[in-house]
Amino acid sequence: MLLGFLAGLNYLNIKKKKELEFQNACLRKIFESSQDGILILDNDDRIVSSNEAFKRILQYDEKDIKGLCCNDILAAPETPDAYEISMEIMNGRSVEREVKRRRKDGELIDVNLQAFPIMVGNEKKGLCGIYRDMTIQKEADRELELQKSYFSQLFENSPEALCILDTEDRFLGVNKAFENLFGFQRDEIMNRSLNDVIVHQDYYAEASGISRAVLGGRVVKRETFRMRKDRSPIEVCIMGYPIINGKRQIGVYGMYEDITERRRLEKELEYFSYHDQLTGVYNRRYMEEELRRAGEENRLPLSIIVADVNGLKLLNDSLGHAMGDQLLIKVAKVLSEGCRPEDVIARMGGDEFIVLMPGAGHEEAKQVVRRIREGAAKEMVSSIELSVSMGWATKKNETEKIMSVLKNAEDHMYKKKLTESPGMRGKAINVIIKTLNEKNRREEQHSQRVSEICRSLGEAIGLSEEEVSELHTTGLLHDIGKIAVPENILNKNDELTEAEWIELRRHPEVGYRILNTVEEMSEIAKSVLYHHERWDGSGYPKGLRGRQIPLQSRILSIADSYDAMTSVRTYGSELSPQSAAAQLLGNAGTQFDPELARVFVEKVLKQ
Repeated sequence: MLLGFLAGLNYLNIKKKKELEFQNACLRKIFESSQDGILILDNDDRIVSSNEAFKRILQYDEKDIKGLCCNDILAAPETPDAYEISMEIMNGRSVEREVKRRRKDGELIDVNLQAFPIMVGNEKKGLCGIYRDMTIQKEADRELELQKSYFSQLFENSPEALCILDTEDRFLGVNKAFENLFGFQRDEIMNRSLNDVIVHQDYYAEASGISRAVLGGRVVKRETFRMRKDRSPIEVCIMGYPIINGKRQIGVYGMYEDITERRRLEKELEYFSYHDQLTGVYNRRYMEEELRRAGEENRLPLSIIVADVNGLKLLNDSLGHAMGDQLLIKVAKVLSEGCRPEDVIARMGGDEFIVLMPGAGHEEAKQVVRRIREGAAKEMVSSIELSVSMGWATKKNETEKIMSVLKNAEDHMYKKKLTESPGMRGKAINVIIKTLNEKNRREEQHSQRVSEICRSLGEAIGLSEEEVSELHTTGLLHDIGKIAVPENILNKNDELTEAEWIELRRHPEVGYRILNTVEEMSEIAKSVLYHHERWDGSGYPKGLRGRQIPLQSRILSIADSYDAMTSVRTYGSELSPQSAAAQLLGNAGTQFDPELARVFVEKVLKQ
């Protein structure tokens, strides 16, 4: 029986030994294959064993450090906590902490240290330290912090109004631009529902739809209205983005752009794309589209009025484009006041306007034309009467082409213009002469004297009565172009500068353009154009010489120069008739026609 007991005891010992061997093998395997560095220390903090991971992490080979004090090799002046931790473990406490330890090459690295005493029963047999390399983790943490910093600064400093919402559409954060745009402080709206804060009740259904779409994972862009803290509306462009973490949506990112100014500019651009910028009525582009639609829709009866402003070019050339612009503005005003509310008025360019009158027959169009004429008769631009030639035509049935009706209206207008325009231009020229004389009284007296000299010289060379009469008129009008010369130049007492001379020398061309608008004054206009040409070709504006210069212009040149020399001038003293005659003869063949100069001195001055 004793033998049996001993045999059983021996069996148990063998089994226990094998179990212990198995456990030791497992522990050794864990020790060697662990990715964390492991140090086994005795009670004096001396290294008993280390694994391969320790060598990889801290670069120490076991054979180099076995028997050495742990802190002698791993601690550094920058790691005073190493000794504190050792004391805690010596006193039987376990420690887990993120610390820095020194590698063999002297570099400090970040490790997660788990250290604890090794107890057998109640007896401490040594210490164990497990070192997890935190370098990659720390680098990742630093990168994450950097990204968070980038995002935070980008979010906060973005010029766009930004907000972050949770999956319940509640505010988690807003930036400064959001506060400025909507007038809220972030503390006022944190954890409140987006749509309860910035959405007016009229837009609540639309806003809820946008929220559902973005919370459902869709990207949404919408231009709409939202509400400031003071409940005033603001037009914004909303961009909503789902925030996805992995495969799960964790919130919403919202961007709000104030498009008030952009929309204003777009509306302004749209307005000017269909309106004449000067007069405010519709432009050619809009009228062409209206004519096309009118032709397709057959809104009958339909009348068209074509209006052409008389004297615009004359006014531009004489008194400047600013005055011409005033004329066009007044014409647009008269048209608007004379037409019905439903009529479409457009400036087609230059001096032409068109009125489209849906539902208006011939008689109604005629009444509108009458009202426009009555309105025009009450308006004036710089003492010049407003004159508009108008023609009209009516589309009565579907077979008529809209463009044929327009042409009929234009033809009607041109017939009216033949009789109305010349009379208006004649009146305008009289006003221009009067205006010039008011600007400079000396010019009025000068023109009258030149006119009389021209008459005398014309008679002296044997011109007909009709030619003398025209020459007399030419003398009165020869300086009409000076209406475009600034008063400060005309009335200047000092000698003119080169730039001022250039401005003054434009007056023959301006005078030609003014007079040439009246058909019966075309020859007078030509004489005015060339009255500063010289016999030797050194004059202006064309540099004509000799008999290339019209006879009337050569006569004007002598009369104009003689009066200038013998009259009180802005600078310099006047000459006696004898001295002026000597100057004329002295410049005969260079400045003046030599034969005309001789006849003028001998027969007109009788010297």
